[in-house]
Order: sequence, then structure tokens, then C-alpha cells
Amino acid sequence: MTTAVLDHRAGGRPHAASAPRFADLLRSEWTKLTSLRSSWWSLTTLLVAAIGFTVLASSVLTAQWSHLGAATQAQYRSDTIGLILQPGAQWGQLAACVLGALLMASEFSTGMIRSTVLATPRRTPVLAAKAAVFGGLLFVLGELIALPCFLIGSSITSVHASVALTDPTTLRALLAYGVYLALSGIIALSIGTLVRHPAGAIALVVGFQFVLPAALSAIPGSLGEHVSGALPAAANVMMGSGHDASNAYSPLQGLLILLGWTLVLFTAARLSLRKRDV
Repeated sequence: MTTAVLDHRAGGRPHAASAPRFADLLRSEWTKLTSLRSSWWSLTTLLVAAIGFTVLASSVLTAQWSHLGAATQAQYRSDTIGLILQPGAQWGQLAACVLGALLMASEFSTGMIRSTVLATPRRTPVLAAKAAVFGGLLFVLGELIALPCFLIGSSITSVHASVALTDPTTLRALLAYGVYLALSGIIALSIGTLVRHPAGAIALVVGFQFVLPAALSAIPGSLGEHVSGALPAAANVMMGSGHDASNAYSPLQGLLILLGWTLVLFTAARLSLRKRDV
């Protein structure tokens, strides 16, 4: 009896010892992310869209400057950094969100999630590691993209609207670029975990981040501005502007809104992953 119990316990120890550490999970998720062709295509699209729309928006402003009214010119001069960075962040976000939705949803559709769960019975660390790797990559990539976007865009608009790199609002907008991409990617990852189907997850993310804000902004009066501004997509405008671009919320409130949505959806994804069968 005693021997059997000891053998049973001895048999349990190697299993516990073989459980992967969080650092192991981070390496595993990094390998998964960098070994997928869709990751490289999506990140390349993000880079091209961010720089391309920065050049496009800045060039259009410069070309059309003489046709703009005095009030519009004054608005652009007061928020030149927003004009330079926001278009690229908004459209680059689309590639980040598509990739985020695929990262988890594709594991369910291909059945890879079963191998993941067998290797790591505690499912929450897997999702946390995936979010940390993906969010960290997007933040670093966003910061690396933001600076050349600023340099290119400011050189184009300097004829009519200049902006200094050392301006505190410029530094805030540059930092917000990476934060916005990282948290938007984690939101998409959470939605992919909840939906578990690649096409459905992508459709829901695109609708949530692009279609819904436009629809709600059509509500007349300040109600539409407050409701649409409470969505995560609006944080790009609030955090990436040289002034309080939104009459509804400040840049800090925009960050808190984005963090709130990320926390709520990630928590829901974590609970779904723990409770539902794979």
C-alpha cells in the first residue's frame, strides 16, 4: 500500500516538473508567430500602409493647402502631428487586427489548440504569453514605424504646417502610436479567442473597429460623439493628436477607454478559454 502510494506520488512529480514555465511559453509563442507566413505578410502590410497613408495624407494636405479655408488651415497647423500619424495608425491597425484575430482563431480551426492544451493544461498562461508576445511586437514595431512616419510627414508638410520633434505633444503622439497598435492587436486576439473561427473573428474585428464607430458617429448631437468616442478605435484620434481633438474625451481618457476595452475583452477570452472545451 505504502509503496503504491509512493510510486503514485513519484509518478506525479515528473509531470509537475515538466510543466512549461512562462518563459518557455513566451519562446513557444514567438516561434509560432514568426514561423507563420501570414504574420510576415500582415506585418509587411502594416508597415506599407502606415508609411503609405502618412505620405498620402501629408501630400494631399500640401497640394490642397491654397484651396482650404482659413479655419481649416488653422486647425491643421494646431494638430499637424495628428494629421501626420493618425492615417497610418488607423489603416495599419487593420493589418494588426487581422493578424491578431487569426493567431488564436486559426489554432481552433486547425486543431492545434489541442496540442497546446495537452502541453499546457493551465490555459490562461498560454493566452497571456500569446498576448505578451504579440502586443510587445506590435508596440516595438509601432514605435519603429512612428519615427520615420513623423520625419517623412513633417518634411512634406513643413511648407505650410511645421511640428517639432521635441514638442511634448509630439512625443506623446509617437509613444501612443505603439500603444494603440499593441492594445488593438490584443483586442483582436481576444475576439479571435472568443469567436474561434478565422473568418468570423476577422469580420467581427473589422466591424467593431471600423464599421461600428462610423455608424454610431452618425447619431446626431453630442450623444453620437460620446458613444462613438467610447469605442477603442477613437483612442487613435485622442492619443495621437497635438491637442484635445475630441470634445468628448481627453487624450488620457482615450487611453483609459482603450485599456478598459482591452481588459474586458481579454478577461472574457480568458474565461472562455478556461471554461469551454477545445
